[in-house]
Amino acid sequence: MPLLLFSTFSFSQNKIATTEDGKKVILKIDKTWDYVASKSQTENDCVLDANFVEPKSEKGIYNMLKRVGATTDDLKKHVAVENDCKVEDVKLLNISEQQGNGMYSLCVNGKKMKYRRTGSAFSRLDEDI
Repeated sequence: MPLLLFSTFSFSQNKIATTEDGKKVILKIDKTWDYVASKSQTENDCVLDANFVEPKSEKGIYNMLKRVGATTDDLKKHVAVENDCKVEDVKLLNISEQQGNGMYSLCVNGKKMKYRRTGSAFSRLDEDI
């Protein structure tokens, strides 16, 4: 009897297997599978769908920010310089803007980052102004 319980327990757990090309996969009990995230993949990685469309600023706020050089285009240039990448490698994921401040989620070279705007100055969310 204990052997039967052990066998049932053993087969009711997910298994990890290695493919011929060395990738690790999880074989789930519901007969599906997923790749195991490598150590280089983290929760800060971002992968955008081919149909991804960046959000746009509201027209009134955009026009006001354009006068002071603090549009989302200006943010993308700032982020590209700060992260030593091309402007094309910076994608806006989410925008929350008001006249005096804003919060921005971005995908920068495949990494999620958050920036803020105070007045017309941009900074990473984890940096003090």
